[in-house]
Amino acid sequence: MKDETAAFCSGLCLIHCIATPVLLSLGSLGLIGSIFTSEWFHAVLFAPIAILALVSLPSGWKRHRRWPPSVAAFTGLALLLAAMFAPHEAEAILSISGGLLLIGGHLGNRFHCRQMSQGEDVAC
Repeated sequence: MKDETAAFCSGLCLIHCIATPVLLSLGSLGLIGSIFTSEWFHAVLFAPIAILALVSLPSGWKRHRRWPPSVAAFTGLALLLAAMFAPHEAEAILSISGGLLLIGGHLGNRFHCRQMSQGEDVAC
């Protein structure tokens, strides 16, 4: 369940990273646009994503001992953190790449956990 929730949160972040520039270019966000682009909003989005990654991935690795999901997810997390401090031009590519890696890492972790449980839905 933790990996599904984490992948969902990363997906919301990904949607935010893709939709915000598009809507801003159309000039249709107004006050919401200033909130979506503010630094504190990015920190608020990053916090649950980081917490879920730190909770779900190590416990999954202890169960299945496969490192690729954790490497992908923590690389994605590092890219999201870098995007918070990167120049505006690099922010979108870092955020989108990081979000995709996080989603892939969490789904890979979930897959390996389920594979270890041989059909039982055992959480990592």
